[in-house]
Amino acid sequence: MWIYIVVIGIALLAAVGTFWVGFSAENKKRNPEYEHRTKKNLSKLTSMYVVTVVLAIIICVAVYLK
Repeated sequence: MWIYIVVIGIALLAAVGTFWVGFSAENKKRNPEYEHRTKKNLSKLTSMYVVTVVLAIIICVAVYLK
């Protein structure tokens, strides 16, 4: 059960880090187009995180059941 907490915690930290970098002042200076494509960027990132978390949970369950 603890492995689920670890996987979800890592995914949440990655999501927070992604938003932190994406909305940083330095990123806005270098890539002002980023804010104009927010919905597209967030949907891509969200789908990547969902796939990663689902795969990690499947792997954890497979290891646990073995």
